[in-house]
Amino acid sequence: MNEVSGVKEFNYTDEKTPKKVYFVILIFSTVWLILIFSAPLLKSLGGLYEKMSSFLYLFFSPVCHQEDARSFHIFNEKIAVCSRCLWIYTGFLSGTIIYPLKYRLTNLNPPSVFFLITASVLLGLDVLLDGAGIFRNTFFSRSLTGFIIGSVLPFYLIPGFTRFFSEVNLFLKNKFIS
Repeated sequence: MNEVSGVKEFNYTDEKTPKKVYFVILIFSTVWLILIFSAPLLKSLGGLYEKMSSFLYLFFSPVCHQEDARSFHIFNEKIAVCSRCLWIYTGFLSGTIIYPLKYRLTNLNPPSVFFLITASVLLGLDVLLDGAGIFRNTFFSRSLTGFIIGSVLPFYLIPGFTRFFSEVNLFLKNKFIS
């Protein structure tokens, strides 16, 4: 680690770790969205597929309230998560796809925390104003605020996970090689 202007800067030589981190996040977020859309499709097919669908709805229930009135529907069935969650995950996949167009995968520095705070405040206001009865949120407001926070998160998580796994790899190499 180098110390530049009072800030510890982490340097590494492993070029594979950033690519692995990126592709794991990309694959995970793609599969996550496929599973969300698979639940209503499988349910509409009936039989054994309906049981598989029930498992998917159960799988997503810890991360989403799945309220019918706040969820999009396809095949006459609700999607496995509500509109806000769907757009958080869609935004996350979009941000993940856009990330290498904006930054190198070896980037370890997230953007200013201002963007994360702004996205969080917008989402929080949508929830709080609705809860207080001041402004009833809509499918549009829930979807928009979900997409905004979801699309911002990869720009913080990708460099964070890259730094973490690069440091773990460096530690393990030093531990077992030295």
